[in-house]
Amino acid sequence: MTKSKPIDFVERNNIKSFLALLRDWMAIFLIAAFSIWANNIFIYFVAVWLIGIFQFALGEALVHEVVHNNLFTEKSWHEKLEFLYSFPFLRTISSYREHHFPHHKYLFSDGDYIPEDYEFLGLNKPDKNVFMILFIKPFLGFSIYYFFIEVILYPLLQDSFNLSAIINGIKHSYKLYLFWLVVIIGFSLSGNLDILLLYWFVPLLWCFSFLSLLAEVQEHFNTFSGSRSNVNPVINFFFHNAGYHYVHHLCPTIPWYKLPAAHQALCADNPDISHGILDTYRQLIRNNQIDVESLDNLRVGYLPLSSDSSHH
Repeated sequence: MTKSKPIDFVERNNIKSFLALLRDWMAIFLIAAFSIWANNIFIYFVAVWLIGIFQFALGEALVHEVVHNNLFTEKSWHEKLEFLYSFPFLRTISSYREHHFPHHKYLFSDGDYIPEDYEFLGLNKPDKNVFMILFIKPFLGFSIYYFFIEVILYPLLQDSFNLSAIINGIKHSYKLYLFWLVVIIGFSLSGNLDILLLYWFVPLLWCFSFLSLLAEVQEHFNTFSGSRSNVNPVINFFFHNAGYHYVHHLCPTIPWYKLPAAHQALCADNPDISHGILDTYRQLIRNNQIDVESLDNLRVGYLPLSSDSSHH
């Protein structure tokens, strides 16, 4: 039997991609509509967290696929259609790419933002309380600050805080500002600005930011190999297989719907496999040391796609 190669799993499917986008948007609208109809504070808070889950599926899991040009057969569509999945989350695809690609190339070394973020969160302290850092503080609102710095400010300024970087960031993001100007004016004129606030910004700033922080930590913190795979089927159903993170680093051009098969074929023996949130938490608090050789394999994000030495 021929051994599988990363290239065997690389393809693009417009129908699957549009259906995935449609699923998330429909879920958000239907949950919001039901909550408005029910007019109940308990149902509202449940709705906020459910909307936040689908916001994360759309604005992080699928946008992450967009950043790697994994959604559409036409490469140009990924940026042309960013009003569907990136602008609603206050960022552009180009700024996300500038911020994200060094993470693949320089994983856990100079150039990767992850070590700095872990330091910022307090995860490098010997007396850290992981439960407090990952669950209590974000739930109480700390993740909003992290969201603003990590998701909006850093990508916008390309990690540089001088005046020219700010002006440059604004120039490159004018479509984003126009998008939100139209949205806010539209909701305002229709008398529904409160709906935009309650059913978009509250889930975004509370739940989406909570999940963003949690995901960034669970994907790489305290691993042997450099990246953790969460193979829990429920998590991967909601988040478009985003749990299969190790194989994504091996070959970032594999689309989300091929990641489970690629994981089984290419790296099922990875030492950092979690089967759910409790399993992940146990791994986050264990004592271990990262394997440098494994990091080198992941840093490329450039596994050869064929039997020759060509890199993607």
